[in-house]
Amino acid sequence: MVKTTTKRGAALASVGSGALLTVLKLTVGFSTGSLAILAEAAHSALDLLAAGITFLVVHIADIPPDDNHPYGHARAEHLGALAEAVLLVVTALLVLRESFLRVFVHTEMPETSVWAFAVMLISLVVDWRRSRALRQAAAEFKSQALAADAAHFTNDMISTAVVLASLTLIAIAQRMTLVPEWLLLRIDSVAAAIVALIALWVSWGMSVHAVRALMDDVPADLSRRLVRQVTALPHVIPESVQMRTRFVGHQPYVEVSLGTPRGGSLEQAHQLTEAVERVVQEELEGANVLVHVVPARTATEPYATAVYASANRLGLHVHNLDIYQLADAVRVDMDLELPTDLTLGEAHTSSERLERAICEELGGATVVAVHLEPRRDHVQPAVRYAPLNSTIRDVVAQLPGAATVAQVETLLTDAGTIVTLRCAFAPSTPLSEVHTAMAAMERELRRAVPDIVRVQIDPEPASGP
Repeated sequence: MVKTTTKRGAALASVGSGALLTVLKLTVGFSTGSLAILAEAAHSALDLLAAGITFLVVHIADIPPDDNHPYGHARAEHLGALAEAVLLVVTALLVLRESFLRVFVHTEMPETSVWAFAVMLISLVVDWRRSRALRQAAAEFKSQALAADAAHFTNDMISTAVVLASLTLIAIAQRMTLVPEWLLLRIDSVAAAIVALIALWVSWGMSVHAVRALMDDVPADLSRRLVRQVTALPHVIPESVQMRTRFVGHQPYVEVSLGTPRGGSLEQAHQLTEAVERVVQEELEGANVLVHVVPARTATEPYATAVYASANRLGLHVHNLDIYQLADAVRVDMDLELPTDLTLGEAHTSSERLERAICEELGGATVVAVHLEPRRDHVQPAVRYAPLNSTIRDVVAQLPGAATVAQVETLLTDAGTIVTLRCAFAPSTPLSEVHTAMAAMERELRRAVPDIVRVQIDPEPASGP
C-alpha cells in the first residue's frame, strides 16, 4: 500500500508542475509573440495532459487481477504511454506547420524580455527536478508510464535549452547587428521547428517501446537462452523444449513445454518442473512459470518401459512382466489385473486393446501373451483360526529351507486359506536367489496342503551374520 501511494504521488506531482509551467509559458509566449515559447507552451500543455493520463493509468495498473483480466491491468501503462506519444506527434506536427509558415510565408520578430528568460530558466529547473524524480520512481516501481513521463520532461529540458539559446541569440543580435535581418526574423521559428523535431524523436521511441510491449515483444535471444538452460537439465529430451514468454508490466510470465523419458513417476515429474522453475527464475527474477511435462519415447527406451507406458495409457495395471528375444520375434508375457466383476468377454476386450497397443509400440514381429488375473480391490472378511495356524506351522517346519522362516500366519477367508511366511535371509543374498528360494518353498507348501489359495512370502534381511 505504501508503494502504491508513493507511485500515485509521483504522478500527481507531475500533474501539478505541468500545470504551473503551462500557464507561465502561455502567458509569456502571448505577451512576446515568440513562436518558440508558444511551441514550448503547447508542449507543456501536452505534458500536462500526458501527466494526467499517467496518473490515470498508474491507478488502473495497480488494480489486482480479476476474472476478465487474469494477468492484471499493468498493460494500461503501455496504453497510456502510446496515447502520450500520439498526442506529442499531433502537437509537433502543428508546430512544424506554423514554423514553416513563419519561415517562408510571413515572418515575425519576437520580443525578448527578462520575463521570457525567467520563465524558460524556471522551466529548465522544474523539468530537471521533475524528470529526476520521475526516473527514480519509474526505476523503483518499474513503471512504464512514469518512465514515459520522465522521458517527456527530459525532452522538455532539451527543448527549453534550445529556446533559451534562440532567445539569447536574438537578444545579442538585435544589439550588435551580428546576424542578417532575414535570418534574425527566422531564428525563433527554426528553434520551434527544432523543438517539434525533438518531440517527434521522443514520441517515436515511446511509441515503439509501447507497441512492442503490447505485442508481447521480448529480447531476441531470451527464448534461446532459456531453452538452452532448460535443455541442459537432467531427464529433459533434447529438441523437445518449447518456450513462450510475455511481460505484463514488469511481471514475466513463462510457459514451458518439454519432453521427458517415459517410465518416471509423478514425483519425478514434479521435481523436474521445480528444477525448470528455478532455472527460469534465475534468468528472470520473480517470473511466473508454468511447466507442461510430456512423457515421450526415446531411441534408447527399454522394451519394458514401452509395455508399462502402453498399459498406463489405457488405465490398466500389469505385473510379472517377462520379455524374450526370439530369433524371429519379441515375446511379451505378463499378468493383467482386472476387476473381479468383469465377464470373460469384457476382460478379453481389455486384453486385446493392450496387445494392440504393445504391438504398435514395439513394432516388427511382436507376440503378446496375457494372463488375466482378478484384482481384488475391496476389503474381504478374514479370521485367524488357531488350529489351522498350528497345522500349517507344523507343515512348514518339515519343508526344505524351514530354517529361514521366522513367522507363520494363517487366515481363513471365504475363498480359502491364506498363508503368510516371514523369512529371514542374509542381507547380501542376491534378490534372484531369494526369489528362487521363495518360489521353491511355495511349491512345497502347496504340495503338502493342496487347498491353500494363496501363499504370501515376506523376505526380510536377517539381523545376525
